[in-house]
Amino acid sequence: MRIFVAVDLDEVLRSEIGALQQRLAREGISEIRWTDPGGIHLTLRFCGEVSRETARRLGEALDPGPPFPPFNLRIGGLGTFPPRGAPRVLFLSADGEKILPALAAWVEERVVSAGLPGEPRRFHPHLTLGRFRQGGRPRSRELPGAPFAENLGSVRVKEMVMFESHLGSGGARYEALRRFPLLGPGPS
Repeated sequence: MRIFVAVDLDEVLRSEIGALQQRLAREGISEIRWTDPGGIHLTLRFCGEVSRETARRLGEALDPGPPFPPFNLRIGGLGTFPPRGAPRVLFLSADGEKILPALAAWVEERVVSAGLPGEPRRFHPHLTLGRFRQGGRPRSRELPGAPFAENLGSVRVKEMVMFESHLGSGGARYEALRRFPLLGPGPS
């Protein structure tokens, strides 16, 4: 099983992301394999290939849900990975104030408690728009159309989801295995 824990998006934001991808393609970003907007999410922790038993333990470790209140996730600002060298990934930045990094750290603790190795990389909240094809990477980090991607909108985060990724010739398909509500108190 190929597992990850993520924040899912609503259809309104997915539609905005799809329109942004089309506009970026028209503005000159080419030689990129665009991510299907229906599968875009904010990954809190990618776990990789795990056994059914490990997935079960992870679900138990995340249950009943994180002790954080619902929050707004703001989306906007284009960027590329890696930070140096030829870019391979085009992404949108995501900001959930102080709650998002704390939520990711909480998930990381539970992933490790379920028996998986710790993540050595720092959490960088983002939504992957696409991956540059070999030889199609921009030479510059200047991205055409970046100004209209600065404020794409926001989504209210009330839960996180443990997904299974099914890889196929038509791209990845994601299946929600379990949902975990944010259990912290909301604003009074």
